[in-house]
Amino acid sequence: MPLIFDFSSEWIAFFVYFAIIMGFIGISELARKVLKLSPELSRKFVHVMVGILVGFAPFFLSDSLPAIALGILFTVLNYVALKQDSFKGMHTTERVSFGTVYFPIAFTILIVLFWERNIVIFILAMLILAFSDTLATVVGEAAKPKKMFTLWRDPKSWPGSSTFFITTFIIIILGQPCLAELAGQTPLPFIHLLGMALFTSVLTSIGEAVSKRGSDNLTLTLVAAISLDLYLYNLANGTLHILFAWFFFSIIMGWGAYKAKALSVSGGFGAFLLGVFMFGSGGWNTMLPLIGFFVLSSLLSKIADRKSRTDVIVSKGSRRDIVQVYANGGIALIIALGWYFTGFKTDWLYWAFLASIAAATSDTWETEIGSFSKGLPIDILTGKRVAKGYSGGVSLLGSFGGLLGAFLITITALMADAMNFDPLLITLIFISGFLGSVIDSVLGSSIQAKYICTVCEKPTEKLIHCDKPTSHVSGLVWLDNDWVNVAATLSGALIFTLLYFILQP
Repeated sequence: MPLIFDFSSEWIAFFVYFAIIMGFIGISELARKVLKLSPELSRKFVHVMVGILVGFAPFFLSDSLPAIALGILFTVLNYVALKQDSFKGMHTTERVSFGTVYFPIAFTILIVLFWERNIVIFILAMLILAFSDTLATVVGEAAKPKKMFTLWRDPKSWPGSSTFFITTFIIIILGQPCLAELAGQTPLPFIHLLGMALFTSVLTSIGEAVSKRGSDNLTLTLVAAISLDLYLYNLANGTLHILFAWFFFSIIMGWGAYKAKALSVSGGFGAFLLGVFMFGSGGWNTMLPLIGFFVLSSLLSKIADRKSRTDVIVSKGSRRDIVQVYANGGIALIIALGWYFTGFKTDWLYWAFLASIAAATSDTWETEIGSFSKGLPIDILTGKRVAKGYSGGVSLLGSFGGLLGAFLITITALMADAMNFDPLLITLIFISGFLGSVIDSVLGSSIQAKYICTVCEKPTEKLIHCDKPTSHVSGLVWLDNDWVNVAATLSGALIFTLLYFILQP
């Protein structure tokens, strides 16, 4: 981008930016205390002004390093301010929100991904965060309760979400041609500009609506940027029709999974986004293993539906919500996007992706198939008998199911012709996936949160049992089964990576 003002040093620009942002925060504090401006309104002022300022950073900085430092610095400062309940004009709302922390995190990630790759995408995503999010909040707050809906945790409104969609669409339609020209890029034909605006606005509106405690500041920004990039990539490669075909097919699959009660509302929308980005970043190479995991695991969950089994005491049933969707597929998506952003040239990232999916499949199949065991499983660390479904419990039948699930993923990758028949590579993916499920069991037995019912005194992982809150007895309170699943899928990928670089010729 052409520099509007050329600072003698990039770090001088860094301190100027820091001073201006602190000035905006100071103005909001002054307005809140002296002018009695509502905390919500002062927060919106900071959100918009800082969003514009950092969004146009490429016009004042040629190096990304000071911008990254700025993002990291304000992530720390905002977190400390939130915990100490200071700078209320910046972060106070009527609900608990970490939006001011997610904001600089999103800014930093966008710099790392798009500063050199496509600066126009960076600016557009920041403008969407600054304007679309704020206008949606303003309109949404005026909405009547009957117009409200909740996809996950944060309540949203139809007028607010519609405003977000329209504003995002306008920002892309008007902003992309102007910014592309300034960046020396070839302007898009109007039909593709229109298609990109619609594609991105739909996905970003969902990313904004599916949120918890201000997480939309992160999700909507990343969804916007990745959507824009995927559209441009598929346009350049002549595969746009395939991307749109999968877009609509994902809608059908998400709706069908919801109607079949395999997914909750949040799970359906989460799976839709996961499917679009997974396919966009790797095509059938990434989608077939994911479909194999989700479809077959959902069928197993339905067959062994723990809701109908009083002796199985996990915290959730077979209907997956958005947290469960990303607890099992989030790490794989991050790895797949890493493979995409490296131009599909880093093969080991794809294989690590398979190992992550293999770990999720192995863990799920181990639990579901293990539920058919006649006897009770044993704790993997203590060797004591535990209830079916209790985290950390293993059985011979369940372990066989885990091995089968891990092997399935390697087979689907071979079916997709995504990898050559390499016995060593197949073995590494298979072993890494199964070991990921073993780590899941170890964590479940040792540090996962466990509870006991205050009424029937049975051990459980549920927060509510016999219609009463349960009592925490062991493990880390915040470490529930979803976080353990994240650790398992991450472990599968890391174990594969370690073994691959140790054993490769």
